Amino acid sequence: MSYDVDLEDWRWRMVALELGSSVGKRILALLQGKALSATEISGELKVPLTTILYHLSRLEFLGLIEADIKFSSKESRWTKYYRASYSKITFKIGGEWI
Repeated sequence: MSYDVDLEDWRWRMVALELGSSVGKRILALLQGKALSATEISGELKVPLTTILYHLSRLEFLGLIEADIKFSSKESRWTKYYRASYSKITFKIGGEWI
């Protein structure tokens, strides 16, 4: 499934910022095919949790990732798990999708 961004749409700037960020790209790559919590993402990428949460909030707002909240009876708490919504991002430039 493809996430299409028209350069006439205001969201393209935020998408470009996330794709231009090494952390944003690494998060998207990590979430392809599996769901992880923010803490798990932080641990795997060796990036501070606050930085991960910042990028996750932007990616979720844009619809590039989705989140499910699950209860863990083992830990007796609710945890939010993130996964990629799309496997491909295309941009519309000058009437053509690239």
